Amino acid sequence: MTWQPNISGSKKPKYLALVDALERDIRSGVLRDGERLPPQREIAAGLDITIATLTKAIQEAARRGLVTAKTGSGTFVRGADETPAANRQVFDLSLNTVPSAPSKPFIDAALEAIARRRDSETLFGYEPAAGSEAHRSMMAKWLSQNDFAPTPDSLLLTHGGQHALAACFHALTRPGDVILCEQWAYTGIRRLAELCHVRIEGVAMDEEGLDPDDLAAKLRKTSPRFVICSATLQNPTTATMSLERRRKIVAACATAGVLLVEDDIYGALAGVALPPLAALARDRVIYVSSISKCLAPGARLGALVAPDDLLPPLQNALMSLHWTGPTLWAELFGHMLEIGAVERCVAAQQKEALHRLALFRDVVGIPASTTLPSYHTWLRIPASWSVDGFMAGLLTAGIRVSPAQHFAVSPPFEQAGPFIRLCLGGGDDTELLKEQLRRFRTVLSGGTDITTTIT
Repeated sequence: MTWQPNISGSKKPKYLALVDALERDIRSGVLRDGERLPPQREIAAGLDITIATLTKAIQEAARRGLVTAKTGSGTFVRGADETPAANRQVFDLSLNTVPSAPSKPFIDAALEAIARRRDSETLFGYEPAAGSEAHRSMMAKWLSQNDFAPTPDSLLLTHGGQHALAACFHALTRPGDVILCEQWAYTGIRRLAELCHVRIEGVAMDEEGLDPDDLAAKLRKTSPRFVICSATLQNPTTATMSLERRRKIVAACATAGVLLVEDDIYGALAGVALPPLAALARDRVIYVSSISKCLAPGARLGALVAPDDLLPPLQNALMSLHWTGPTLWAELFGHMLEIGAVERCVAAQQKEALHRLALFRDVVGIPASTTLPSYHTWLRIPASWSVDGFMAGLLTAGIRVSPAQHFAVSPPFEQAGPFIRLCLGGGDDTELLKEQLRRFRTVLSGGTDITTTIT
């Protein structure tokens, strides 16, 4: 068939606009029950969208009960007598979060202690955008480790890691600027670049993250405003730099006179005894941290540590993006830190993360991409599967993961990634996780190349 959806004029994200168009055409009779949709690449080419965006749309359409994906056959408009996918349990292994159970007793106790103080007038009043001196001192103390010793005066509090990264983009870039980051990177970076009209160039990666030689070449070629990367448990690949690699990355940026932004939100969970990039070049690195990946995703407290000359513009950006500091979260975290609950909470999350990585290894039968405590792993798709076919096979089994294309930051890398990111942190029921992994193993071990038939 030649169906091509119309998503022009929609203000929604493209994948949701596509689902809306699909639903509209089903209701109007343009698409009939049981009708097979065109191949994914055909639809994507007609709309000028990526396969990752289209896959996300098909997943959402299946969740709503609009389509049925059949391995080896294609994607079909769901017939009226079929069970809607929305009524079946869909296991979401695509969301990179942390479970609540390891942190719950510590956070509950801290909330109760804060509530007993009855000082809401302080907790909910205006504070400096970068946080009070007491809160910045508390955060500086927590971050001080592995040759890294930030001072309160060098530190700005933020409403989480994304807020910190947003401040860097708003303070340091102008429309048309170029930044460099890993070829596969956290999608929040791409969103910020689009918001600020900044162009991203990807740097090739290996098992330790940024490739120093490609970085040096890209630095000479593009003259970027800054380089943003993760040295520990990079998202999505879990790549972790050795000390030698960290020194090479810092040296390459120093030689080019280019600033580094270090996204270290997984550092506390990983517990690596290596200095962050910021410890190797205090005057060339902006350091970003957060508590969301070691305590709870909704705990919106982060930090920026920056060279002295960059603190004023970063503070102005924080004020523009959020008028007051994260007082409530800082008080909660400070209380937990004072009584030793943060250390115990992080240890509990590390233990749980290692337990889930072991479950993955035992159930799926292959090792995870990291031995560090992590709630996500990076896997190569078997050669017997195409990327599109594997994603469709998983969706048919009720499994959601994220393909490499979802994280590709520039066109040369969009088709160069037979990989997926699989997340283990959603939910507290490990028996349910085992069932998810059993289904994943079944699809993983039963693949055949169906590139020409899966849509």
